[in-house]
Amino acid sequence: MNTKKKTKPVITFSVVIPTRKINDYIREAIPYHLNQKYQNFEIIILTEANEKEKFPKTRIIKVGQIPPSEKRNIGVEASRGKIIAFIDDDAYPEKDWLENAVKEFEDEKVVGVGGPGLVPRGASFFQKVSNEVYKLSSPKTGIRYGKGKRKIVEDWLTCNLFVRRKDFLDVGGFNSKYWGGEDTQVCYELTKNGKKIIYNPGVVVYHHPRKNLKAHLRQTLFWAMWRGFLVRCYPKDSTRLTFFAPSLLVLWLFFGGFLSLISKNFGYLYLGVFILYFIFLFAVGIRTKSLKLFFPVIFVMVLTQLIYGVGFLKGIVFGEPTKETFNPSEKIKIKQN
Repeated sequence: MNTKKKTKPVITFSVVIPTRKINDYIREAIPYHLNQKYQNFEIIILTEANEKEKFPKTRIIKVGQIPPSEKRNIGVEASRGKIIAFIDDDAYPEKDWLENAVKEFEDEKVVGVGGPGLVPRGASFFQKVSNEVYKLSSPKTGIRYGKGKRKIVEDWLTCNLFVRRKDFLDVGGFNSKYWGGEDTQVCYELTKNGKKIIYNPGVVVYHHPRKNLKAHLRQTLFWAMWRGFLVRCYPKDSTRLTFFAPSLLVLWLFFGGFLSLISKNFGYLYLGVFILYFIFLFAVGIRTKSLKLFFPVIFVMVLTQLIYGVGFLKGIVFGEPTKETFNPSEKIKIKQN
């Protein structure tokens, strides 16, 4: 008679999803998670209230009304997987998401893996516009919204980020005072000892963009203020022309316009720069490869860059962007360290 105790299989992945409550996006995503080709995983959902719903291979943990960064930290602490897969509650994965990610971790120098967040099937027209604007804004950040080439990156967004659990805990996890910059903060800590984060275009999730222009611009302003603030914290990873370009456009628009009134020659230069900018916008419109998207993308691109430019300057000048969430219904205070 065999008296040996059965040992539980070692879990490779712990999928960590912070949310306020179980919503339709999560209900949409769960079947995609469960249909993964690579089945050695668990799902951990961090909510603010008790939930009656249950899903296979899933633990739902009530954590109260705390920032997403703290929810993710609690999820990692409760996890049993060797690799943590961070994904947002409004995203769902491709069926080979885990399978493609696990291959990258065969290299011990790889501390993290990220992939694109593509516009979901059935997205609205504006959501497609929003995704195209972000995808075509710059070669550096555009690969977050479309498939680029495999490469080493400095940091990646937590809507689609894999990290080794041990390494994540060794650096102390997310700093809860960063809300909008916690992914940059933790990636900086993970890579400063020579390890690397890989962008793999095959590690795909589908991420729902904002549903209207107001929400899109609000998100842009939020990101921009945090990126401006992070220039002061992590200049090595943030002082790149692509981050400063929208702010330079804003400064040129206002101060250049004033100087062009004083100097006729400067006025010609001022006009020349805007001609170049309009050529850039026209090229962006062509790259959409769609007549329907051509003008809407150009229009939203201009507004996005102006809002980003203002927010970036605000983050640099005034420092930490906000002491509470941008969602007025939550009223969550961020801890100060």
